[in-house]
Amino acid sequence: MKTIREPLSTSRAAVLGTIGVIGSGVVAEIFLRSGLIATEGLPIPSQVISGAVALVPDGGFWQQVGFTLGEWALGMIIATVVGVVLGGLMGAFTSSYIAFEWPVEAFRVLPSVALAPILVLLVGRGMVALSLAVALACVWPILLNTMYGVRGVDPTSVNTARTFGMSEMQILSKIKIPTALPFAFTGIRISASIGLLVAVSVELLVGDGSGIGGFILTQSANAANLDIVYAATLIAGFIGVIVNLVMARADSLVFAWKKGLSQ
Repeated sequence: MKTIREPLSTSRAAVLGTIGVIGSGVVAEIFLRSGLIATEGLPIPSQVISGAVALVPDGGFWQQVGFTLGEWALGMIIATVVGVVLGGLMGAFTSSYIAFEWPVEAFRVLPSVALAPILVLLVGRGMVALSLAVALACVWPILLNTMYGVRGVDPTSVNTARTFGMSEMQILSKIKIPTALPFAFTGIRISASIGLLVAVSVELLVGDGSGIGGFILTQSANAANLDIVYAATLIAGFIGVIVNLVMARADSLVFAWKKGLSQ
């Protein structure tokens, strides 16, 4: 007889996740301090946590965090607008799909971090070029989810709208894209974590010393500050977790009705 697993409550999942993180840290701490391997350059959890605590009151560090978040937010806005509009057109009109299919397939396999130096040459150093690199990485999940969401709209709704004399563009803007928004938001949620990763990466590669990546690059020049480097990386990861949790919560609140569609 097939059993159905009950989903874990949010609080229980948080407790189990916390136990897993702490347990992994304790095991790593014991292993690294046991002397079985050389620990030079490796992150010892307790020292990394101490470094993270030391960074909390550092106003300069949080200014760099603010730069990274601003860069990420601008890139996400660009990716969302382009992804929803272009994905909607490709999902609604065969001619648009044929016209953009090959360019989309060509560009989405290119690593945006590798394109960052070209963007710097074209736009110049600063937040705009870095944000464009973030947008290039984030646009594809949004575009594809929107496209498939538009394609999945109930044909009865579309035919009814045509009966009332609505044009194809009106059907797209008033019926297809609103219906596809939950799918588009799933793409946005996926892209949010990708965007933070790319933001820090391009700051390391072509940045001017700004952002979390610039802070890590500056601190890593001094081998004595490796704990601070790991601490900054840990905080960046923690910010990514918070962003993902916020996006997941927003998804469950705004688009709670879509869960019933899959049952």
